[in-house]
Amino acid sequence: RTAHITYPRQIAMYLCRELTDATYEKIGEEFGKRHYTTVMHAYNEIAERATSDKTTAKYIKDITESVRKM
Repeated sequence: RTAHITYPRQIAMYLCRELTDATYEKIGEEFGKRHYTTVMHAYNEIAERATSDKTTAKYIKDITESVRKM
């Protein structure tokens, strides 16, 4: 799987978990019946990456702010 697909999907899964009360299972279901461990991996991957990569942290911050303004 290529990064241009995987990375945005991981960010979307991370944000779903952060911004909603949805469980890992429910998020996985909504992302094409992905296993909950896939969602957990995406969440952990992005959470870790956001602490070491300023670009990822900015993406998350910008998207979160946009969603909260809605």
